[in-house]
Amino acid sequence: MKREWKWTRFLIAALCLPLAMLMFAAIAHAQETIKIGYLMQVHDAANFAIEKELGAKYKLEYVKFLRYSDAEVALARGDIKMTSLGYVSAIGAALREAEPSYQLISGMSRGAINIVCRPDVKISDWADLKGKKFGVLTGGPAELFFDDALRVHGVKRGDIPTVSFTAPGPPLLQALKNNDIECMAVFEPFAANAVAGNYGYYPAKINLADNSFLGINGVIAVNSEFLKANPGFVKEAIGVATKATAYYLQNKDKLTTDFPNRIEFKPEVIKIGADHIILDSNLYMKRAFAMAESMKTLGFIRQMPEKAKLEAYFNYQFLMEATGKTADELGRNK
Repeated sequence: MKREWKWTRFLIAALCLPLAMLMFAAIAHAQETIKIGYLMQVHDAANFAIEKELGAKYKLEYVKFLRYSDAEVALARGDIKMTSLGYVSAIGAALREAEPSYQLISGMSRGAINIVCRPDVKISDWADLKGKKFGVLTGGPAELFFDDALRVHGVKRGDIPTVSFTAPGPPLLQALKNNDIECMAVFEPFAANAVAGNYGYYPAKINLADNSFLGINGVIAVNSEFLKANPGFVKEAIGVATKATAYYLQNKDKLTTDFPNRIEFKPEVIKIGADHIILDSNLYMKRAFAMAESMKTLGFIRQMPEKAKLEAYFNYQFLMEATGKTADELGRNK
């Protein structure tokens, strides 16, 4: 009898061990930290909303970047799993990667890159920009928006003297404040910072989003391997992001209070900047090709990416599930 009881206990232990290991693995998985990249900009609102809504359910860690290029490197390596990014990043990646290391799964914004000039510099139309000394963030979306909008409106870049800056922030703002430059092309809310400080204004008839690619700018991108392993989280995150985009588009005043730990600007700066961006969760693949064509024309890239390669970076699955709309309705061919 004792021998039978020992054997029974052995069987129970043997059966319970795999179950315990599975439970431990599930708990460990649930506790894994999901690192998400962000930029300190108003049009990251949908990205910040993911933390606000899902932070109690998942262990999220937000990592700040100053440039899309740095966020892209971290995403491709898997150092972060999700991030705000620019359409321009996917175009460059399609030219160098054999397979996408990340995918674009939702739009976030259009526009959000603006021209601000000193109060004593009078700009009434595009022609007035000629001869004005500009500070420009070179090598990225800000310069691309600037160059393409100039071309669309018949102004040659060679007619505008420029000073190059490598990152948004104090150096560029200080240059405008010190009268070292007359105008600047920069992301929000850095442009708004100059306006709030009374040393800059938005020329009323100048809109850099009035360009050949509809002013497409920010997207949410996810590491490809993480996406395969965690579709449930991604589905939830995009569900939150699309609702947040619609909400903050109608309630821009909430941007001044809802993300104090992420948008490190004064409320009045955020408020001004929010009025000069277009929050948009659509994902514009056709316009991304137009952007690539502009990049080639303007010398940002030497050749266009192959059609199939660039298309591979666009994943409409989660956006379609979140909105109930088709890919075409969500911007694929707009």
